[in-house]
Amino acid sequence: MYLKRLELKGFKSFPTKTDVLFNEGITAIVGPNGSGKSNISDAVRWVLGEQSIKSLRGDKLEDVVFAGTDTKKAMNYCEVALTIDNSDKKLDLEYSEITIKRRAYRSGESEFFLNNKSCRLKDIKELLLDTGIGKDGYSIIEQGKVDEILSNNPVNRRKVFDEACNISKYRYKKQESERNLKHTKENLSRIEDIYIEIENQLKPLEGQQKKAIKYLELKDKLKVLEVNSYINEIEELNRQVEESLKHDKLLDEQSNDLKKQKETLEETLAKTSEEAEGIESKINKTIEYTNTIKGVINKKYSELSVLKEKIINSDSDIKRYNEEIANTNEKLKNNKLELDELEKKKEEVFDNLSCMKKQINEVDVKNKNKKSSISELAENVENLKDEIITLLDLKQNSANKLSTFTANIENIEKRTETINLDAEIVKKNIESKKNEIKSHQLNKEEKIKFIEELRLRHENINKNIDMLKSNSKNIDNNIQVSKLKLNEYKSKLNIYIDMEKHYEGFNRGVKEVLKNKSLTGIYGALGQVISSSQEYEKALEASLGSYMQNIITKDENSAKTAINYLKKNNLGRVTFLPLNIIKSNKIDKKMIKSTTNYIGIASDLVKVDEKYKNIIENILGRTIVIKNMDEAIKFARETNHRYKVVTLDGEILNPGGSLTGGTIRTNGNILSRKRLIEEFEEKLVVEKSELESLENKKLDLSNDINEEVKKLEIVDLELSENDKSLVYINTTIKSLNDEVLNLENSLQKLINEKIGLGENLEYTLNKAKSLKEEIKDLEEKHLNNKVKINQLNVQLKEFNNVYEVEKNKFDDLNIEYARLNQAYESILKDIERIAKESELQESTLKNIEKQLEEGKLNKVKIEEQIKIETSEKENLENQLIDENKKLALQKEQKESIKSKSDSILSDLKNIDRKYIEVKESLFKIESKIDRVKSAKENYIAKLSEEYELTLEEAENLKDEFIIIDKKELESLKRELKGLGNVNLDSIKEYEEIKERYDFYSEQKKDLEESIEVIYKLIQELEENMKKEFNEKFTLINENFKFVYKKLFGGGNGELKIVDKANILDSDIEIVAQPPGKKMKNLNLLSGGEKALTAISILFAILLAKPTPFCILDEIEAPLDDANIYRFGEFLKELSKETQFISITHRRGTMEVADYIYGVTMQEKAISKVISLKLQEAKELTEDII
Repeated sequence: MYLKRLELKGFKSFPTKTDVLFNEGITAIVGPNGSGKSNISDAVRWVLGEQSIKSLRGDKLEDVVFAGTDTKKAMNYCEVALTIDNSDKKLDLEYSEITIKRRAYRSGESEFFLNNKSCRLKDIKELLLDTGIGKDGYSIIEQGKVDEILSNNPVNRRKVFDEACNISKYRYKKQESERNLKHTKENLSRIEDIYIEIENQLKPLEGQQKKAIKYLELKDKLKVLEVNSYINEIEELNRQVEESLKHDKLLDEQSNDLKKQKETLEETLAKTSEEAEGIESKINKTIEYTNTIKGVINKKYSELSVLKEKIINSDSDIKRYNEEIANTNEKLKNNKLELDELEKKKEEVFDNLSCMKKQINEVDVKNKNKKSSISELAENVENLKDEIITLLDLKQNSANKLSTFTANIENIEKRTETINLDAEIVKKNIESKKNEIKSHQLNKEEKIKFIEELRLRHENINKNIDMLKSNSKNIDNNIQVSKLKLNEYKSKLNIYIDMEKHYEGFNRGVKEVLKNKSLTGIYGALGQVISSSQEYEKALEASLGSYMQNIITKDENSAKTAINYLKKNNLGRVTFLPLNIIKSNKIDKKMIKSTTNYIGIASDLVKVDEKYKNIIENILGRTIVIKNMDEAIKFARETNHRYKVVTLDGEILNPGGSLTGGTIRTNGNILSRKRLIEEFEEKLVVEKSELESLENKKLDLSNDINEEVKKLEIVDLELSENDKSLVYINTTIKSLNDEVLNLENSLQKLINEKIGLGENLEYTLNKAKSLKEEIKDLEEKHLNNKVKINQLNVQLKEFNNVYEVEKNKFDDLNIEYARLNQAYESILKDIERIAKESELQESTLKNIEKQLEEGKLNKVKIEEQIKIETSEKENLENQLIDENKKLALQKEQKESIKSKSDSILSDLKNIDRKYIEVKESLFKIESKIDRVKSAKENYIAKLSEEYELTLEEAENLKDEFIIIDKKELESLKRELKGLGNVNLDSIKEYEEIKERYDFYSEQKKDLEESIEVIYKLIQELEENMKKEFNEKFTLINENFKFVYKKLFGGGNGELKIVDKANILDSDIEIVAQPPGKKMKNLNLLSGGEKALTAISILFAILLAKPTPFCILDEIEAPLDDANIYRFGEFLKELSKETQFISITHRRGTMEVADYIYGVTMQEKAISKVISLKLQEAKELTEDII
């Protein structure tokens, strides 16, 4: 068996389909760094089931799919197919060739194929067990694997030795057996729960069955005696009814006579009452009339009081009007005085205005004359200025010529100066450019340093990504634990739901009624509709007892229908609780609040729908829950044993003083079952939330990893940018050197130009001297004219000053005139205002005088009205005296009629008393009849309820020869009562439960036997593993000692089992002592020594158990040439049994190869595999080295 072919398509750097054919022997795969040769070993590991993308040098599954380049688009999927030659049938499949294929999509999906048929990874692992082939085996060894073998992590090292020692398949089977054992135990646990539940039902049912049989025997005997007793009692009651009916008839006749006498007296009393009502009506009318008169008189008194008040108000108004008239006359007088004063002021101001107007006109004439003289002087000044302008033009022409020559001189001097400055600037530029070159050299060094820092950051980010991925893996483990818990909770929840669904714990009759959905008005068993906190469950179960089995119905009709159904199908007996009949029967909390140590009334500790409240309070409303027995006894004493008391452990103190206690057998967990379902549902919700939280954390970590990857991309981008920047700096330095050369050429040109400018300067200086003398003569003439202009300007200034003084005086007069004019206008307005006020006051005075006259007339009218009202009041008072006399006479008549009526009422009272006495006697007789009939009906009801017999059926059963012995009856009843609650359905229920008990006993036994078998299988597997491991490990250890000495050229190597008592899980210690050195800790070995030690272990394993093929990925890279030679020689020896594919760049390895493949990257990011001849391989080797 060997690796025949490897096909890659879209995997990493192999976008196009690539076939690599392998032969037996040694095949070397060579190529430059980064060409993608290690992607071949990655492909083999990946197709064999490697799940860690990190170990394949990626971050996520899509990283193994070709990502695309600038010229080639990305692939959507990748696939790798590995074909194994199975001619020797080492693999347990009837094929000479076996192809394992794996395909992955960019979306994250992955699938496996075996000979092009879809399969599971598990199938591939099982196929390759104990062949050494696989991701955890020793068929693929890279530098990381070397580190794992020599690392302090015992798990990774152990996997390699397990595969080499042929115990991987045993360990796999053991793990499978342990998983089966776990599942079987879980199934057993569920079966045991049901088994215990059924067992708990069966034991009490067995006792109930025996009790029920005895009960039926006693019941039949009692029926015969009791039915005959009831018939005798009914006959006696019939006789009593006949006697009572005769007495009832006699009393009824007496009652009728008294009734007639009463009717006669009642007619007489009615006539007397009519007379009394007539007199009473007249009295009421008289009283009503007198009250009306009194009301009118009182009204007259009120009206007179109002009129007198009006007289007072009228006098007050007249007085006020007189005062207002006096005040208004005073105001008119004051206004007249003020008006006279304002008229005088008006005349004075008007005279001042006229005088000032005259002064303003005189000043204006003087100012106009002064302005004429000023204009004449200004004209003389302007003429002199024109002459000066002419002289200035002549001077300007000469100055312009001088300016031209002077400008030339300046230009020559400036150009010379510019040349000097430019020369300086060029020199400075040369110096600056040289400094800039130095600066860029420093920047270049800093840039190189920064690139190194970026590379360090790149490495740190990679470490962060590794750490985050490790955290993500831990969360994955937690997610698996959470999922296991979810499965456990779901399993238990399903068990309790199944028990609830099948009404576990309920009697047969209850179950049948609850199952029959055609019965209407059935709300469920009492135990189904209630729930409670766990701490109260025992107390409530003890309190309720058999009530838990009672069924709640809408009404008695629904209960009756259900009972008929039970009777018809012989399904047993059930107690029903009709909602419309049962009423609340609850203790008043006030009666027990003063007592101590009680927890509460049992009905208050139950959670139940409001519509069932009355039923709960009827059953539990008079039961008190106390913490423990001692406190319960104390409470019962305090309350004189009036109430039923129950403890939290289920002990009961009954009313009257009896106690019930001991062990409680749960009745199918009816009460706690609902709570357990709710608890497990809550646990499911919490665990689902926890799982969701973990998955969110996983998502957050994925996001963090993505962020770190983005940072890595940014650093990569910065590295790229800085590499470009470094290239730019080098280009800039070269450019600056070119600029320095150009600047030096420019400096020489400026020196040559400066020499030519010196010769032109001398001619221009002589011409400028003659022009300066001409300009001097013109300036003297210009100066004389300026003196004359100054003299005229002084005279002009004096005239202007005088003019300004007169002008200011003119302005002041105008301002004063405006002020006086404003005061005059103000006086006119005040005169107008006072005139209007006086006019208004005169109008007001006329109105007040008019109101005064009206007030006097109104007073006279009121005084006349007072006289009229007083006369009417006196007439009404006389009329009131007459009506009071009439009322006294009517009251005397009323008293006479009342005396007559009282006499009749007295006679009626005597008759009523006699009538009541007769009626009471009659009622007693009728009550006796009712009691007798009720007693008879009770006996008939008892016959119906207890024996389901009608009266006629019972009479047919009467035996005249049976002597009723009441003591025997009481003895039978006591014996029946002593049996307590009897479950007649228990006979059939016991048979049904026994059948289920036998079934689950068998199931339980089968599972226990299965567990025993699995334990034995695990034990056998462990024994086989120990035996196989000991044999193989001893052989590998001997091989290691031999190989170590051969590869190292001496020294000692040994493998030791650390914990010999637990060899299957023990760490394996590697002892290495290179030649000429002391024994060393593995961590203290050099890189080459470590590599050679790991290679020695690998070769030792291959000698003990050769794998069909082995891929070596640069594991010999750290070895020196001497060790490479020994490595190559040993590899050649081992290739007789094992096919080797070595990814290498070492000449010594290539030299021992039978076949060589080259991997190149002719196009960026795209690898290509080529077959090489020996000479080409040598040349490629030289290039790599």
